[in-house]
Amino acid sequence: MISNALIEEITRQAAIHFPQEACGFILADATVIPCPNISPTPQHSFLIDPLLFTQYDARILAVYHSHPNAAPTPSPADIASAHRCNLPFIILSYPGGDIHTYYPAHRPPLPYLGRPFVYGVLDCLNLVADYYQREHGIDLQDGERKPWDWWTEPENQHALINGFKSRGFFCVDTPQPHDILVMSLLGSVPNHVAIYRGQNIILHHPGQGNLSREEMYGHYWQQRTQCILRHPKIAHETNPPIR
Repeated sequence: MISNALIEEITRQAAIHFPQEACGFILADATVIPCPNISPTPQHSFLIDPLLFTQYDARILAVYHSHPNAAPTPSPADIASAHRCNLPFIILSYPGGDIHTYYPAHRPPLPYLGRPFVYGVLDCLNLVADYYQREHGIDLQDGERKPWDWWTEPENQHALINGFKSRGFFCVDTPQPHDILVMSLLGSVPNHVAIYRGQNIILHHPGQGNLSREEMYGHYWQQRTQCILRHPKIAHETNPPIR
């Protein structure tokens, strides 16, 4: 059970950062470590720099954050984050003061459709990673994200595509089911990915204010596609060797 002293400190941090979400770690020695909320929408979500997780590592007992003007009920993003971190999430309603601790355990997989967008937690890369893990047993090691707006920097022109190539993907000319479509939105730097489902349908998470969805791979998305990527395992499954 969380102590009154910890609740008081978390509440103090929530007040400092209100109306944005406060966040941080509770260490094994009961120390509270406030962390910057680097989410692009800090009023509605939180994101902690992965390097801070590395810095404190095994000393982290739990992750805390506040829900400004909202109940401490864990959101889909909170649940996904808790399972990814494999740590309890302590959620404080502020200014209400209610508190809830969510413990990660076995849970049904999050559906592909209807996911809210939370950068770094539930976004286009997370959807692709979940899909490849669930459908093909391929671990894409979804995790660290560059700071929001990384696609405005020309030096990141090849970052997304090279990241997939480092995991074995290669470029092809025509999409087949399960291929990844790499797109450029809001500029020329590739910064979005979708899964080609066949029959001219894509599965993707378009961005802030949108739920993950399936839709036609029409002119708008085709014009923004920079590269089609295929994993060797998918290529082998689609075109098995002749025996």
